[in-house]
Amino acid sequence: MNLLSSICQAAYGQGSYSGSESAVLRHVADCQTERMGVNSMDCESCGHVELHYNSCRDRHCPLCQGSLRERWVRKRLEELLPVPYFHVVFTIPKELVGFASINKRRFYSLLFRTVHRTLLSVASRSENLGAEVGGMSILHTWDQKLGFHPHIHCIVPAGGMDTSGMQWKGTSDRFFLAVRKLSLVFRGKLLSGLERCLAKGVLEGDPSKIRQALILAAKKDFVVYCKPPFGGPEQVLKYLGRYTHRVGISEQRIVQFEQGVVSFSWVDRKEHHARKVLSLPLDEFVRRFLTHLLPRGFRKIRYFGFMANRDRTISLKRVRSSIAASLSEVERLLPDAANVAVAKRYAQEREALYWNQCPLCGGRLSCRRQGESSFLPSQTSSPG
Repeated sequence: MNLLSSICQAAYGQGSYSGSESAVLRHVADCQTERMGVNSMDCESCGHVELHYNSCRDRHCPLCQGSLRERWVRKRLEELLPVPYFHVVFTIPKELVGFASINKRRFYSLLFRTVHRTLLSVASRSENLGAEVGGMSILHTWDQKLGFHPHIHCIVPAGGMDTSGMQWKGTSDRFFLAVRKLSLVFRGKLLSGLERCLAKGVLEGDPSKIRQALILAAKKDFVVYCKPPFGGPEQVLKYLGRYTHRVGISEQRIVQFEQGVVSFSWVDRKEHHARKVLSLPLDEFVRRFLTHLLPRGFRKIRYFGFMANRDRTISLKRVRSSIAASLSEVERLLPDAANVAVAKRYAQEREALYWNQCPLCGGRLSCRRQGESSFLPSQTSSPG
């Protein structure tokens, strides 16, 4: 049994958890154990037998994200455009964190809308880019110590469609949009949205404390930073594979679980990215882990601009044609050819990684027998 499963099994039934929290603890505790059932994989060449325990497939379980992530990334391969991509991150000050944790669905939704509108608004101004941008946004809610820290990661192509919607306007490989402008617009739009929610009485918590938090937050800079552009489509794919299906903590970061104490590694960026170990009592570790559960049915990956879901296929065809028209005759075929080659190589590498291969002879393993599953007894079966 892996350490995270042991931790969740020890915590299950001991604390006062909601139905969804109990369900997640039960799923992670059972994941890849005999309680989920077992598949017998027989080698077609040498007869070697491998036992593979089933996964829980809960979206909050770090053990289940690998195959889901690879299938999702493969679907995104054909959406890559032959231009550089920028990575833009939007964060909020600590004054907003308190009531954000008790208004998750409303706050997360507002955060997504504000980030999208900020990028579209700033980019559309003629003094900036003067074009409609598009991209993908991903919600993360944790920091290195598993604390609550909501922020949005955006993957944005370097350019957009002009006001006519027919011509591509590319940006510099080194500069996308001014982060100072993004920060100011982001702060104004988010605080205005929160004030409207407060006036309507739809935010949980003490209104006077929320209003005071908004006043304090208005005096702070909302940090927005734009990382250097990815070197090519391969780096974009690696980023997507690393960030899109990430959860609060991975099994690899858990160092030890003994005598009710969980120790896990974290990176201290203030000390030159030094790797350290933090030890927490079981109940505190589980509390932090459960803080990052998403509201039921909430989508943490979204699209905006010309990549919006409603017309992405048609829109991307128009964008790709416009990009090709803006290139020279020699350059026109090279970017797409590079994207196709990288995408194909990436898919082949990941397929080989998840292909069932005999460790003795290298032959193919086939599923011959399936065992029964036996979940932990549960007071609820509501999904996480």
